[in-house]
Amino acid sequence: MARFLLRRLISSLIVLIIGMILVFLALRVLPGDPVLAKYGASAGATPENLDALREEAGLNRPLIVQLFSWLGGIAVGNFGNSYFSQLPVSQLIWERLPVTIELTFLIVLLSCFIALFSTFLSVRKPGKKIDRFLENLTSLGLAIPNFIVGIILVITFSLIWGILPSRGYVPISENLFENLKLMILPTFTGAIVATPYLNKYLRTSMLELQAAPFVRTAEGKGLSHSNILYRHIFPNALVPTLTMLGLIVGYTLGGVLVIEYMFGLPGIGSLAIESAATRDYAILQGVSILIMTLFLLTTLLFDLACGLVDPRIKSNK
Repeated sequence: MARFLLRRLISSLIVLIIGMILVFLALRVLPGDPVLAKYGASAGATPENLDALREEAGLNRPLIVQLFSWLGGIAVGNFGNSYFSQLPVSQLIWERLPVTIELTFLIVLLSCFIALFSTFLSVRKPGKKIDRFLENLTSLGLAIPNFIVGIILVITFSLIWGILPSRGYVPISENLFENLKLMILPTFTGAIVATPYLNKYLRTSMLELQAAPFVRTAEGKGLSHSNILYRHIFPNALVPTLTMLGLIVGYTLGGVLVIEYMFGLPGIGSLAIESAATRDYAILQGVSILIMTLFLLTTLLFDLACGLVDPRIKSNK
């Protein structure tokens, strides 16, 4: 297990460095100029003044120099300053990170609950009406993007019925009830999109295991179908499902960007979208690094969890 962990850490570090370089280059290739976005419409914004500001911000240096300067700063914990507000990027991200973590946790928690409930309904009577209905619902959920789901929920629960607020955020420390009330629509928006992936994977794994030899042995011993399902099939289906759940957590971290902006949540997603409008490279790079790091750490933790659930995997590693 120690060797596996070391290999994964090294490979994750390599992937992170490659991802950082690609993000840096991609932002420079895209059209736009942070100095022009901030000062272009200001009085006295002559080409000479704008060039002086670019020189001051280090944007006129060769790309390779900017890249190694940025990577060197990250190595010592310096993510740079925002081009727009001049505040440290780490401070801006740290202030908004709790909102994103809370939303991601609620989405994953709700997705797991719905996926477990619906999967057990399906596999108890595969091929029956309830199974076909849930399978069609899963296929529909796989095809709908999160912003469409969000629009439908806002129209239904906020505009038509008026029972839930459509935008806003209140910290947990100020008012727990208002916080959860404002998080209902964003959470369901993310969960409706994330649940079908987990549901489809878990259902397929459990149906495949129903034909396994150990299931026939359990049936021969006279165990009930429910007993076999909960005590034998489900634990064995957890291993591949945990891997998928790790990916879902990572994808959810990236997917909350649109959800946060749509529902007015002050998380790192809305920060990234606001920064994209002003071409604030420093913040966009910082947010990208954070999401990549959290994604890699999440998948690593779930791989380790698979080893704890299935000792055979642990011994092979």
